[in-house]
Amino acid sequence: MRPSSAAKREQILDAASTLFVQHGFTDTSMEMVAQQAGVSKQTVYSHFGCKDDLFTAAIRCKCDRYNLVDLLVREDGSLRERLLDIGRHFIQLILSEEARCVHRTCVSQVDTQPQAAALFFAAGPQVMIQGFTEMLGREAELGRVVMEQPRHAAIQFLMMVMGEAKLRSELGITPQLSDEEIDRYIVSCVDLFLRGYGYTEGQ
Repeated sequence: MRPSSAAKREQILDAASTLFVQHGFTDTSMEMVAQQAGVSKQTVYSHFGCKDDLFTAAIRCKCDRYNLVDLLVREDGSLRERLLDIGRHFIQLILSEEARCVHRTCVSQVDTQPQAAALFFAAGPQVMIQGFTEMLGREAELGRVVMEQPRHAAIQFLMMVMGEAKLRSELGITPQLSDEEIDRYIVSCVDLFLRGYGYTEGQ
């Protein structure tokens, strides 16, 4: 894309992200996004053919900003170091205000607008699970871990990392866990996960 076109795309994504968080999927229109981004409605449609495409792109954009996709294909460092980075970036994303608001909106509208929840799952959680499954599959093929079901292992790790911090965040329980408490928990999750799948330091 030309620089001006790429800049407009970013403007549209930023505007869409804000509006989807504030108003939810159903109550956000392409016209509202155009006004918020300072572009014409036709410009929005030229970049994103429909609201479903825009919502999907906005979710993926938010995920990309936490570098999770890059971390899943990273090869330097030990597996333990890489899992620690994945766990830390993942919980930062999960606890971010944007992710919490979009997730809350999707859940609240799941009976009336199930497509929003489906789009959210496909653009965010499913991409993460798939990428992590592929990463763990490569590690298993290299003999660094022993696992017959990498996808099960990927889901186990991600659900475990969410832990109490995610639950407190969803329910608005105060005080929230401190950064130090969350990090200690992630370290314990990584070490438990690696022991369970036969990893030893230095592999």
